[in-house]
Amino acid sequence: MKNPRLFLLPLVLVSLLSLSRSGESAEASGAAREAQLQKWLARFPEADSDADGKLTMEEATAFREKMTTKRQADKNAARAAIPAPTHADVRYGDHERNVFDLWLPEKPADSGAAPVHVYFHGGGFVAGDKSKFDPRPFLDAGFAAASGNYRFVDGVETLSPAPMEDAARVIQTLKFHAAEWGLDPERISVSGSSAGAVITMWIGYLDDRADPGSEDPIARQSTRVHCIAPLNGPTNLDPAWIRSHLGGPPHIHGSLPKMLGTNTGFDHPEVRKRIDASNPWMHLSPDDPPTLMVYGGELEPIPLPETVTTGHLIHHPAFGVALKERLDEIGIANELHTGTDPRGTNLVVDWLRAQYANR
Repeated sequence: MKNPRLFLLPLVLVSLLSLSRSGESAEASGAAREAQLQKWLARFPEADSDADGKLTMEEATAFREKMTTKRQADKNAARAAIPAPTHADVRYGDHERNVFDLWLPEKPADSGAAPVHVYFHGGGFVAGDKSKFDPRPFLDAGFAAASGNYRFVDGVETLSPAPMEDAARVIQTLKFHAAEWGLDPERISVSGSSAGAVITMWIGYLDDRADPGSEDPIARQSTRVHCIAPLNGPTNLDPAWIRSHLGGPPHIHGSLPKMLGTNTGFDHPEVRKRIDASNPWMHLSPDDPPTLMVYGGELEPIPLPETVTTGHLIHHPAFGVALKERLDEIGIANELHTGTDPRGTNLVVDWLRAQYANR
């Protein structure tokens, strides 16, 4: 698992630099900076390169650069260790981003066809790539694993729910080729972080998009899945709901205008239709799949102040609390974990094993 202490280093240096540039007297600023350095020495004792019990600005900066280099090297090594997909860049649509990768396990979880875990990357629906997914924990468990790209929204030609519709087509494509690839079409799970979590919930909660009368055999496949595991996901995309329930910055997130095609007209009837069509919350029903919600952030008092970042707001675990209340109300099995980083743990894999066992 990644060391969360290391991610604080840039914030440490920013706070120290702000002290240096504040309007305080040089004496007061220097004292405050020294106090801050010693405070962070307790958190990062290894940054004290000369072991004299004091952390200087030079030592803090050098330690940050060292850890940044190490973190990048670790990332590169991890990426190099990821196996090549069994089927790479499988095309499921006409757009250049309508592709996914599929890994097949050496030994399926049981004697039958392999369960499939499908992952969709985050990036605010405007960035990200399928290559960031690590399939190894799922392959080690005997699952097949897939990672898909989808169209990005641009506020003009491509609006929401286009990315979600693309992702649903990935599920249909996997089901269509299930026999060919040795997959179990009845045991497909979906996960994703941030924007990928929205996609995950949209697939899980939307009514089946299968079109039995279509001439396209893939479109005739069901989009329903066995279970879902959204990570750090905003569970309700209604701007008015977010403002009233969570607070935070008034503009909420920079991706909303690109998703909805407007900066401010969220109450316009056509925009409301687009919000509702994209919003997983609006599609909940008692027959929806079991849900595992995981958030890295800790619970804290809400409403949030307007000064928090959009990332802090949109990934806040209060979204998960609200969804859990709704899932409990309508009888959908669910778990909520806050203050939890699932990377480097078996949290998701173990939960999937339990779900796959309940066919």
